Amino acid sequence: MNEIPERKLELIRKLLAVAEHPNTGAAEAAVYLEKACALMSAYGVEQAVLADAGQVRDEIDQLTIEIGNPYQPDRRSLLAGVASALRCRTIYSKVGAVSRVQVIGFRSDLDLVEMLFTSLCLQMASAVVREPVPSGHTTISFRKSWMAGYANRVCERLRAAERAAAMDTDRAGAPGGGRSTELVLRNRVAEVRREYERMFPHVRRAGRRTMSDWSGWSGGRAAGDRADLGGSRVGAPSRAALGR
Repeated sequence: MNEIPERKLELIRKLLAVAEHPNTGAAEAAVYLEKACALMSAYGVEQAVLADAGQVRDEIDQLTIEIGNPYQPDRRSLLAGVASALRCRTIYSKVGAVSRVQVIGFRSDLDLVEMLFTSLCLQMASAVVREPVPSGHTTISFRKSWMAGYANRVCERLRAAERAAAMDTDRAGAPGGGRSTELVLRNRVAEVRREYERMFPHVRRAGRRTMSDWSGWSGGRAAGDRADLGGSRVGAPSRAALGR
């Protein structure tokens, strides 16, 4: 990775670190969140356009992330949503009590997926345990619906940021008068899909998850509005926080 992209990634990490700090107020954290989100999307789109123009090397690769308990399916769904928003594909297998998730995509996008998913897991774990469980609902069912709402809203915001970054890049003009950003990104999605189908020709799409308790959905979406989408560090999310 050359020096300029690395500086951009480091700035994203620093913005998120401020937003995650316990002494940072909610309003201030939201400001840092939006800055980090915009920078992350701009970085991903920029790398795609530069690679298409032959100015940087960015190839399809894969990343493996292991997700353990608690709330394993919920964090797995969050990862799938983040990966999809960043033009990647996921497939998982069970290895004992752990889900081993393979993420397929271009290297620059995979770096962002890993960074962002880890950060969002930390933020989600911290936020969900602070939410009071309504009377008449179990802790597990409430938290699962809360996390579903959280993931839904976060991925909406991430997709919106990606669209805005693509529009900004087109207005600035493609390097060397190349193809439109929309076409570049669409082609990358198609390339990833073809590689995914080559690697996993017999995979079946999983059925849609059902939920009997939606009591936490709106609260989770509200927290998703406050989540920082920048990503600061790579590592396992806090099991202790989620398990309390």
